[in-house]
Amino acid sequence: MTELELELRDLAVHLDLPPAPPLAGAVRARIARPRRHRRVLAIGLAIGIFALAVAFAVPSSRASLLRFFHVRGAAVTIVDKLPRLTPRAPLGTPVRMDAPSFRLLLPNGRRPEQVYAGDGGYWLRFRGLLLFEFESGDGATLIKKAALGGTDVEYVDVRGEPAIWIGSHHAVYLPGGPPRAAGHVLIWQHGLLTLRLEASVGREQALAIARRIR
Repeated sequence: MTELELELRDLAVHLDLPPAPPLAGAVRARIARPRRHRRVLAIGLAIGIFALAVAFAVPSSRASLLRFFHVRGAAVTIVDKLPRLTPRAPLGTPVRMDAPSFRLLLPNGRRPEQVYAGDGGYWLRFRGLLLFEFESGDGATLIKKAALGGTDVEYVDVRGEPAIWIGSHHAVYLPGGPPRAAGHVLIWQHGLLTLRLEASVGREQALAIARRIR
């Protein structure tokens, strides 16, 4: 052992070093970070991935992804060209009004002409309008839409709940199927449900119908 090493060891014996700070608590706090923040991050990441996927699926739109809109359970991406759309598919399996796992919401108490189970929720067909209802309390995005850059897409609200109005022809993606053609649509949250109203009406009339759905 060299003379320098011996001097350093002797110096260490006479130094009054402060105790090491407790690290265990800080490490546990970082590991136990609230799940809610991780969930919000995961949802935001999934929406971003969907927006990019829609844009890159259409070659001419890769350079012009403009923006996207989101409410719980649904996302709308703005692109400069729509994908090839398929005709409207059957809505699902006809069911009785009392069959759904949650209470269906109706406009002014009107009973639908038919209820269908499909696409992760329930379709209610009325004369002149189509209503889709599904549980979205877990935050998963079920409805994905793509609209052209010139389409009237904006945030609105229905009795204080966040909503998106789409005022023109666009594409809708539902679980397990290709993009379908869709018209004027209002999507909004209602408690643990997300609702999608499609009808050949303007924004104000769609909002008026949505406010009467209870």
